[in-house]
Amino acid sequence: MISYIVIGVAAVLVILLCIGLAIASFSGENFSNELEKAREYENVEGWTTLGLVEDINNKYFEGRLDVQETEEGNDHYSRGVVALSDSTMESDSLASLATIAHEIGHARQDFEGNTLDKHFAFRQVVRILGLFFMPTLIAGIVLGALYFVHVFDSKIYLIVAGVLLGVAFLIFIIALIMKYKEVKIERQASRYAIEFLQEYLVEEEVKLCKDFLDSARLTYWADFFKLLLSWTLLTSKNKMFR
Repeated sequence: MISYIVIGVAAVLVILLCIGLAIASFSGENFSNELEKAREYENVEGWTTLGLVEDINNKYFEGRLDVQETEEGNDHYSRGVVALSDSTMESDSLASLATIAHEIGHARQDFEGNTLDKHFAFRQVVRILGLFFMPTLIAGIVLGALYFVHVFDSKIYLIVAGVLLGVAFLIFIIALIMKYKEVKIERQASRYAIEFLQEYLVEEEVKLCKDFLDSARLTYWADFFKLLLSWTLLTSKNKMFR
């Protein structure tokens, strides 16, 4: 009976491993394809990104969002500021509109509560903890190995090794929690983005934007699974604590 349980658990783990690796491998290519597709479409109403931002700002934020210029490829939202590059401001492609609507989704999160501030603080804590992850892990492994090869005879070394490995595992779990919270935050921002875009785009355009945003969110899930499966060495290098 126990052997069947072990086999069943192993099978589930293998299936989860395959699913995680598939998502981690598929997400990048899928996002690139959806991005190129969204870039090809210009919205029929002729909305530019800047025009969309200004209209949403006046309608939903009472003009409190500050729109500023930024360098190419660095469009983002941060603390009441929507930063747009020159090319993005004048773009009427669905890719640009969906991307900036998503950033305004983050602005809505910011104005409705402290979700972003809390997550930013959490990330800073995780980054600090991340400095201790590898030294703690290596120290635990080394001490444990030295005990089992009888370099150290006292069990205190085994206990210390166990504590160090436990601390490293806890830091790893905290990093996973941070990545998962990022997925939830991005999902909510994308949902807000679609709510905004439904007022400005036709149904087919909204669907294309949703597909694009879904593919972008899949890259965050891929990041989560890369971290989760990093111990297998089967995924690409992951920025664990960022």
